[in-house]
Amino acid sequence: MRSTRNLLIKYMYQLVETIKINNGTPENLEFHDRRMKESLSDLFGIRKCFDLNSICKVPYKLSHGIVKCRIVYDTEIRETTFHPYVIRPVNSLRLIEDNEIDYSYKYADRSSLDSLFEKRGSCDDIIIIKNGYVTDTYYANIVFKSINGDWVTPESCLLKGTRRTCLLEKNLIKETVIRVSDLTYFIEARLINAMIDICDTDGISIRNLL
Repeated sequence: MRSTRNLLIKYMYQLVETIKINNGTPENLEFHDRRMKESLSDLFGIRKCFDLNSICKVPYKLSHGIVKCRIVYDTEIRETTFHPYVIRPVNSLRLIEDNEIDYSYKYADRSSLDSLFEKRGSCDDIIIIKNGYVTDTYYANIVFKSINGDWVTPESCLLKGTRRTCLLEKNLIKETVIRVSDLTYFIEARLINAMIDICDTDGISIRNLL
């Protein structure tokens, strides 16, 4: 009975970590390692770390260019895959409200996010609004450029992404409260995640937030 329960818990809390590999070198491993340790402690009550340097050794045929390393894990590493990565263009965002959504850990099960993404209509992606506050897009955190040139990110994000944490700790962006009514005060938006840095894409005009 106990082993069955443990299997159910592992299935429920299966997690994903996505790591950018640039010409064979993984980026921001410190931040990925930190998040994985915190998730294992919070969800499974264990102290454990994985050897990400070994896990992220990319196959030789993918040793050049940008590669996405996707790690599926719970108490153990369950799967590691490598794929060439190209940024998907995003030029418009639809505001979608969901006051119940919770994605505080990087779960492999993204069904709640998938259902919201299906509501995007003709837009490229979505911004999820929770209780009137801006959170994240479907697959990324979001930053906004203010009139004075500062970059800010919502403190009400659903998931504390590794790129977001890195930029905050380097003081390249600031965390602040952003309500839907505040969006008109910004010039543009950009998406950031493990695979996309703040300078990797063009800005999305605030006029294209629908």
